[in-house]
Amino acid sequence: MKEPKKRIMIIGCTSGIGKALAELSLEQGLIVGGVGRNEAQLKEMAKAHDRQFFAQVADIRHTTGLNERLDALAERMGGVDIVVVSSSISRKNPDLLFEIENDVLQTNIVGYAAALIWAARFFLKQGHGHLVGITSLAKFLGSKNPAYTASKAFESRYLDGLRLRLAKTGITVSEIMPGFVRTPMTEDQEKMFWAISPERAAKCILKAIGKKKQKTVISRRWKPFYWILPHLPFRLLRYFLV
Repeated sequence: MKEPKKRIMIIGCTSGIGKALAELSLEQGLIVGGVGRNEAQLKEMAKAHDRQFFAQVADIRHTTGLNERLDALAERMGGVDIVVVSSSISRKNPDLLFEIENDVLQTNIVGYAAALIWAARFFLKQGHGHLVGITSLAKFLGSKNPAYTASKAFESRYLDGLRLRLAKTGITVSEIMPGFVRTPMTEDQEKMFWAISPERAAKCILKAIGKKKQKTVISRRWKPFYWILPHLPFRLLRYFLV
């Protein structure tokens, strides 16, 4: 008997890592549900992959009505096996305007948490599932854009908490921690080394999902930094980051 195709929902699939992950998932034959703000991009992907890609326009910053939109997408997909929360933004804020900080926080904290909670509740009702959150090794650092790095720390701890909460349910909770990835969000960053393409990041992510790893650093060369970064003194960080 032929095994049914895996169904993956990617929240934040219209650019960067999320888009590359959606494209690779489609290439490998998965049923993909894509969530994002870029309606034109979603329509293009749906047109190119009829009956394999299901699109849902949603801005996770606006949590009112988000559950209903995600419920509708899951129904059209015929269920969901994996949910990947990839939505994230970073904005320069040289004048320390709270409006800019708030935009980052609303996306990376409020919206991110809302998406995770929806997925957790959906899987609890369904009885199984794999919840994947993409964070960053930047969670260990400060930066001149404090909202971004602080939000990554929040995301990581939130995933840890959900993993504990769901430990006895059979639902897997995974955290993917990239180093530098060349995406539109990082194109203006000068101090990037060992940067990988979104396509390579997507391959690493799908491999980790297949193994159901709880925590994964991508790419492999960044793994030592998982242990080193939390202990670097401010003086050294300032040399590299300021």
